[in-house]
Amino acid sequence: MIKDKVAYSALYEGVNPGFKAAFAFLKEALAQPKEVGRYELGDGVFALVQSYDTKAEENCKIEAHKKYIDIQCVLKGKELFGVADLSTQTMYEDKFAEKDVAFYKGEVDLLTLTDGDFVIVFPEDAHRPQQGDGSHVEKVVVKVPMVY
Repeated sequence: MIKDKVAYSALYEGVNPGFKAAFAFLKEALAQPKEVGRYELGDGVFALVQSYDTKAEENCKIEAHKKYIDIQCVLKGKELFGVADLSTQTMYEDKFAEKDVAFYKGEVDLLTLTDGDFVIVFPEDAHRPQQGDGSHVEKVVVKVPMVY
């Protein structure tokens, strides 16, 4: 897991071949608002522009993915983002085959994400997004294929 500001994203562009396009999209989205929806960025990388109100902890799910790395960036607003090592979690719903996601129960550490903050979560990172006090968030989730 990596947490930082988009302003420092050049530090991470070499981690995965899809990160350069991902961060270019995030910089563009911070400068010029994007419509809610899916944007294809090439080479299997895609971005999901979202707009929602944060939820209480009990209404948020811990999840993990196998095929994709998530880069989740808050454009506007404030969200609590839970993270944990996947090995500390107990799976209760496996949807890897159909949706590249499984859901877990366990403890997480909370990060605060505000305007321009991003978090990168890898397959070994369980994460619980969208937690908060009901305030509005505009966010982009970029899905970057794992390279093996």
